[in-house]
Amino acid sequence: MRSVADANIGAIFGWGFAPHHGGTLQFINAMGLEAFITRSCELAEQYGERFQPAQIVLDMAAKGEVFSDD
Repeated sequence: MRSVADANIGAIFGWGFAPHHGGTLQFINAMGLEAFITRSCELAEQYGERFQPAQIVLDMAAKGEVFSDD
């Protein structure tokens, strides 16, 4: 992927995730990174490590960033 748009389009057309939000990364932006991280950690406790948030998400949340092509 080269951009946020690539990830969003791939998610929508690849597996149909979050089409009404504009794709996966826009879904995460709408939810808020902190809420996404909290929910991911809850799911990881229940279902395993694969639900742990990626380091890039943790780093972005710490900096107050969001997924954007800007």
